[in-house]
Amino acid sequence: MSSQPALSASLAIRLLTWPQYLLPQKLLTAIAWRLSRVQAGFFRKPFISLFCQLFQVNLSEAERSDPADYRCFNDFFTRALKPGARPLAADQIEWISPCDGTISQLGTLSGDQLVQAKGISYTASTLLGGDDWARDFENGRFMTIYLAPNDYHRVHMPRSGRLLAERRIPGRLFSVSAATTRAVPGLFTRNERMVARFDSDNGPFVVVMVAALLVAGIETVWGGRDQRRPGRQMETRETVPAKLERGAEMGRFHWGSTVIILTPEDSPAWRESLAPGRRVRLGQALTADFTDGTSVTSSTSNLP
Repeated sequence: MSSQPALSASLAIRLLTWPQYLLPQKLLTAIAWRLSRVQAGFFRKPFISLFCQLFQVNLSEAERSDPADYRCFNDFFTRALKPGARPLAADQIEWISPCDGTISQLGTLSGDQLVQAKGISYTASTLLGGDDWARDFENGRFMTIYLAPNDYHRVHMPRSGRLLAERRIPGRLFSVSAATTRAVPGLFTRNERMVARFDSDNGPFVVVMVAALLVAGIETVWGGRDQRRPGRQMETRETVPAKLERGAEMGRFHWGSTVIILTPEDSPAWRESLAPGRRVRLGQALTADFTDGTSVTSSTSNLP
């Protein structure tokens, strides 16, 4: 099944989205990165305060609750939470949410196909940069989580795993808003992204961090601050296998975007209470507790 026209987007949404094709996306993103690092108080303080007001940011759960305590906007945007602000689900829960955000889509892959929005699908092989990483997830499960501007922008491990490799894939920088997701076919395969491949006691999984317009970089705990953006060609970096525990930080967005999880076919189904549009928080259970009798019947595919 190939990607289909953006049937779910109204004409108005498509017209509003069309100018993004013409925008100098990388230039605007580079400017945003420079502005986000300005430390001058006359810019930093009012900009952070205005951002908090516009997007209703809850700083009471952050380690630093006073906007004046941040060195620059980027320091504020990648802020840490207070210890205990996001308790993890019980140990018997196999998968937890890796971030705060809103579920965009979730379900079962139809072969290599997963859903972007109603009427639009794309392939795991294109998303991950090749069949070599995608074949493990044929008929597996996926979940796409959108991080809004007011969300916590660090991404954590959805389960314990051994890091095997990282793949940096260059691309465009479209917005990943709900409207753009319905209007731009193959959006997540067009944008820059970082794919982290893991192995676990119950098989492989990947976590994809998708960049977007004004997202000035994707930083990982194993790559550091200097490895934020891909080069002109896709690059796969084999890493020394490192164990990252469930709930440990794995990376962060410099400005916000989208996280996609892919799991194998024999992984437990997502909780039946989860659906597109549902808010989730870091550490929240994504799958059922097998000891409490909760149903784990697989939902039908979300593919059109």
